Amino acid sequence: MNSEPEYHIRLRDKCFEEFPTLETKRFILSRYNEIFLKDIEELFSDKEVMKYSGTEIIDAKKQAKMYLEKVEVMYKNKEGIRWGIVDKTTNEFLGDIGLYNIDLYSNNTEIGYTVVRHHWREKIASECIERLLKFAFKELYMNKIIAMIDRDNFPSIALVKKIGFCEDGVLREHYYNYQMGEYGNISVYSMLRKEYMKQN
Repeated sequence: MNSEPEYHIRLRDKCFEEFPTLETKRFILSRYNEIFLKDIEELFSDKEVMKYSGTEIIDAKKQAKMYLEKVEVMYKNKEGIRWGIVDKTTNEFLGDIGLYNIDLYSNNTEIGYTVVRHHWREKIASECIERLLKFAFKELYMNKIIAMIDRDNFPSIALVKKIGFCEDGVLREHYYNYQMGEYGNISVYSMLRKEYMKQN
């Protein structure tokens, strides 16, 4: 009989051999591809949505294409997985969510998400994050999920705290925010596998 760690490795490897399309009650988390190019371009063009991304948007169309290419490379290298959030009923693009900086040795990863502005406050992010936590802990067998959030992004901080993330600390002036024209402080939140399993 194979050991438990070997089973987890096989299960995890399968996630990078066949893209893991995920579902929630209202949404499908679909693989990013050229179909989403226009949607990503519009997302990048919204300064309010991109406010805390730190990214300088000069050419949204070009940068959207580069972003898709980067997402594909991350997946092939087992460094990250990004999904487009699609409404099951309307087939409308609502944003994206993903895992990045995946460390398969220490079994930790970071989570990130973006929601189209006119769909804010519809609990889209919370529903998708909860599904992604289940995937990360039970299929990728991660030990720790990290959320790095600009300290001034109060709605996002409130969201992860409500879901059960704990604050690890603050990284002072950790990144340059081109949207704001200043260095931003990062609040680091995380959830451990044992904490998730206790709740679920």
